[in-house]
Amino acid sequence: MDVALHYTAKNLRETGHNPKPVLYHSFKVANKLYEYNYSESVVIASVLHDLIEDTDITYNEIEKEFGKNIADLVQAVSFDPKIDDKLEQAKLMFENSLKYGMNAVLIKCSDLIDNIDFVQFVDDKEKRTVLLKKYELFLEMTKDMIGTTGIFNELESKVIAFQD
Repeated sequence: MDVALHYTAKNLRETGHNPKPVLYHSFKVANKLYEYNYSESVVIASVLHDLIEDTDITYNEIEKEFGKNIADLVQAVSFDPKIDDKLEQAKLMFENSLKYGMNAVLIKCSDLIDNIDFVQFVDDKEKRTVLLKKYELFLEMTKDMIGTTGIFNELESKVIAFQD
């Protein structure tokens, strides 16, 4: 995991284009999966999960450094920037995660758990509504696959708390 953290930090520093604290976020996403005792490859892929979206790093570069399985996981949880509609973009990403399998869905779930805490700081009510719909959509789409897991229940609890 240390190699993945250093690789992520280096590439965010060199070519990162997201002003948010992506490295800290990546660590938190990975740590959550580690705490739930998921496999080392899932934890490593979760450290790398934002690189395709937020840096100039490509699938091929991740594959060369970490192997096909981890590169596939990272690609499965990455959104398509060519899709403008944020809800449609999320739906496609969730579908890709489901197609790849449980490990990709778990990474995306951990990612959403970390991100949901920031929804309350979104001033634009319409944007906040779309974000909450994205979380609800994820829960609906993935319930059959991971609905009995602790990590799913954690996200579901956070989504319900925002709905109140």
